[in-house]
Amino acid sequence: MPDTLFNKYGGIETFSSVVSNFYRKILDSEDLASFFTGVDIEALMNHQTNFIAKALGGPDEYAGRDLAVAHANMGITDENFTEVAELLAEALEEAGVESDDVATIVGVVANLKSQIVTG
Repeated sequence: MPDTLFNKYGGIETFSSVVSNFYRKILDSEDLASFFTGVDIEALMNHQTNFIAKALGGPDEYAGRDLAVAHANMGITDENFTEVAELLAEALEEAGVESDDVATIVGVVANLKSQIVTG
């Protein structure tokens, strides 16, 4: 029996796919895409995959900046944050993650809201 959500769903391969789908959704959003203008999406997806892996009990290979520092001047609103959480939930569901586990993962993200919402 898997001991972490990371292992339960197949590890880095699964979550890399989830993150890729998640960013496709974000870039398709009229309200969110502008936050990523000029951003190296491939590098960002790699950071995000490593962040999620760490958060879900996988390997700790996250080397990104502190979340509050990275988002400080972006003007992210509560509405933006909510949409991102909803898109993450969709991407997880589409990957076959069980609804209780989707709620757990989105809850991990929700706990970071104060470090991300600045607008």
